[in-house]
Amino acid sequence: MSEGLAEIHGICAPGFEPVRQAFAANFAERGEIGASIAVVAGGEPVVNLWAGWADPAMTRAWREDTLTSGRRPRP
Repeated sequence: MSEGLAEIHGICAPGFEPVRQAFAANFAERGEIGASIAVVAGGEPVVNLWAGWADPAMTRAWREDTLTSGRRPRP
């Protein structure tokens, strides 16, 4: 599903739509270029979303298995 400039992929169980909406807002309103989120409730995956780009140059799409270092590039 496309929301704003990012095409959001993955699953979102009924009742967890606010998580998807907040995730989409990161792209549409906050300038996010790439991200993912996973939520497990009661031992079951209820949210698994990914979207955007895996690099600042926007040459590699974010995928379900994209890993990050947790570090921001220096200016």
